[in-house]
Amino acid sequence: MKHSFITPKPKKILGAELKWLLATSAILIVVMVGSSLFLNSIISSSQSTLTCLVTKHTELVQEQEKMNDELSRLQSLDVMREAVSTTNRLRKENVKNFFDLVPEDVVLTLAEFRGGTLRLKGKTNSIKQFKNGFERSLKSLFKRSSTQFKKSKEGGYTFSNISIVDVK
Repeated sequence: MKHSFITPKPKKILGAELKWLLATSAILIVVMVGSSLFLNSIISSSQSTLTCLVTKHTELVQEQEKMNDELSRLQSLDVMREAVSTTNRLRKENVKNFFDLVPEDVVLTLAEFRGGTLRLKGKTNSIKQFKNGFERSLKSLFKRSSTQFKKSKEGGYTFSNISIVDVK
């Protein structure tokens, strides 16, 4: 620059545009590193939360299976209870119906039902009334029925009856 009217200014190594470019790049790098660190911390937090949730889910599934097993057990017990209750109610009604068949002049001292066999012992005033009333009812209910009579000291008769439900 030999012919210039102003004195030359010394040239700077970093010009204004280069300073602005470097400053902007530095800010972008800091923002990107900060964002990366922030996102990594969120990801690790989410992963630990997910691990906790998976563990909790597994525990809940196991607890649900236990509850389902317990519910199934209770339902089967309820069905069994209902069956026993129904059977007991029917037996009670059958026993009541049976004792309704016993005439007034017959006094039972033993009534035992085991394995399809009914054993009766008692007292009656008249063999004829017993055979016409009570024994006919027994023969209609059972496959086989037999009665033995003995004269008692007080008057009347003692009897022993065996009735079988199913002859095999």
